[in-house]
Amino acid sequence: MNEKQNIIMAALVHRFGGWFVIVLAIIVGVLIGYLGGHWHTLQLQKQVNEQRDVIEQLYERAETYDYQQHIAMVELGIERAASQGLQQELLMAQDENFALRRELTFYQKIMAPEMEASGVVIDSLEVQPNIAADHYHFRIAVVQMERLRNLTKGEISMRLHGRKDNQVASYDLLALAHIEAKDRQFNMRYFTVLAGDFILPTEFLPERIDVEVKIEGSRQTLTRSFFWSQLLQGNT
Repeated sequence: MNEKQNIIMAALVHRFGGWFVIVLAIIVGVLIGYLGGHWHTLQLQKQVNEQRDVIEQLYERAETYDYQQHIAMVELGIERAASQGLQQELLMAQDENFALRRELTFYQKIMAPEMEASGVVIDSLEVQPNIAADHYHFRIAVVQMERLRNLTKGEISMRLHGRKDNQVASYDLLALAHIEAKDRQFNMRYFTVLAGDFILPTEFLPERIDVEVKIEGSRQTLTRSFFWSQLLQGNT
């Protein structure tokens, strides 16, 4: 019996062994597929979490940008309001300045008529030192004071007074600046400006600059003196 049983078992193993291997392979394949699918699912879940974190960061950045934009808009509104206020103050200051100039012109006509003619005044003179020694830049402005400004023609002359070798000396400042005669004439409405550069004569000590403006069609001549020390301090 034992020999027969062994033969039967061998026959059964031989008959069903192939199926067992197939079933085992199927089980292993299913298990591998399951594990692979589970791993892929975990990877997808990881990617989803990462994308979610990125989205949250983008939302936070967007909120930060919105807040910064709001702050910037508020600051811009404040700056605009301040700018409008400054413009209003500037207009008021210009009106006040014009009124003061008219008042000054009125008193000049009484106290110093030589400083005003035909509604024109010598407004200011600026002298600034350049880099080179005894080298200066000047700028003279002549202004019409009347609101109804007509075309005004005239000529500017400037005389530099001082001392040289302990003696009184004077020079044509416009000649020192190499400004020709035709460039000294002006044809203006509202204002005119004449500027140039000049070099002081050797060993010359400047004291003042006399400005003279002749207005075409007027018998009067405008004159105004500027002291050198005040010009360098900017007190024109």
